[in-house]
Amino acid sequence: MASTSNVLTTILNVLTLMLGLILITGGIWTSSHPGTATLCQKTFAKPYLFTGIFLVVLAVLGIVGAFFRINAMLYIYSAVLLIIIVGLLAFAIFALVVTNKRIGKAVSNHGYKEYRFRDYSKWLQKHVVTEKNWDNIKSCLIDSHVCLALARAKTANQFYRSNLNPLESGCCKPPGNCKYLFVNSTYWVPPKSGLQSDDPDCKSWSNNQKKLCYDCGSCKVGVLNNMRHLWRKFAMLNFSILVFVIVIYSISCCAIRNNNAIPQPCHI
Repeated sequence: MASTSNVLTTILNVLTLMLGLILITGGIWTSSHPGTATLCQKTFAKPYLFTGIFLVVLAVLGIVGAFFRINAMLYIYSAVLLIIIVGLLAFAIFALVVTNKRIGKAVSNHGYKEYRFRDYSKWLQKHVVTEKNWDNIKSCLIDSHVCLALARAKTANQFYRSNLNPLESGCCKPPGNCKYLFVNSTYWVPPKSGLQSDDPDCKSWSNNQKKLCYDCGSCKVGVLNNMRHLWRKFAMLNFSILVFVIVIYSISCCAIRNNNAIPQPCHI
């Protein structure tokens, strides 16, 4: 049993090392191929690279400390794991708090909902859809072709009965209060009597397939809604990761005990 924790720590960190190298490779490839990488992909290049470097350094500490039984490195490794545990727990709680709000208002006789900024926490509004990062977000939306699925609706009745997700509802059509007339799913014309609302989104709408309503407030709200769901899912995943990291932390602590001159009883 004295060597089991060291072996487990080594194996787990070899896997972590491989993951880190994959992230570093992806980050370097994206940064060194500006012609083939989209703006959206470039946005994630640095996070991939830095995360990969962090995982590699952490894994090397764990491997060297466990394989060569160097407690000094295992102490550093365990301290970093403890910081990660606290960080994961704090983020999971924070994510649940800032996304805990009931949202969305159904549109009469339509199969979809429309959303407003007031449906979301102030923190999400101030830190997610800012002017500083909206160009990158918009690029990701265009690259992912979020409006492509709307092409299935051939008539106005089919479109209005469609179950649009928040991104499609906010980014791919003009807001309902503008009273635009349906031509096809991504091509709308203003009524002959003129726009029926002073909403700035009414003027932001464009039939240019690369613009549509990507500059509309409704699109930003759709992104907020999508972010809200992603954060809640990630918060739940975080708890699973948290349990896994706690297990690794326990094994590393056990390895430290086993490396002492006089081994202490360990049940891992």
